[in-house]
Amino acid sequence: MNAFLVSTGVVALAEIGDKTQLLALVLAASFRRPLPIIAGILLATLANHALAGALGQWLARLVSAEALRWILGLTFIAMAGWTLIPDELNDGAGRTRRATTRSFRW
Repeated sequence: MNAFLVSTGVVALAEIGDKTQLLALVLAASFRRPLPIIAGILLATLANHALAGALGQWLARLVSAEALRWILGLTFIAMAGWTLIPDELNDGAGRTRRATTRSFRW
């Protein structure tokens, strides 16, 4: 249980520093009620991680360890390839153009 609580706490702290922190600041500044907003974000984050953990456990029971390693490795490679594809922007008139900035530069 100790390992579970430590890993859950570390992941929760790591997740707060991105979009969730900006959302919390905007909502707290707009509604001037920071405690319910932060409590709601905390509960949503914990529920999200619990659901992801439960889904991972369920999938781990369905798939062998060797197959799971291959699936995980292939998905990492697929995500790496996906990040190399530049985004396309829609100008609102239905025309699509490539973004001028790329996610990866040589």
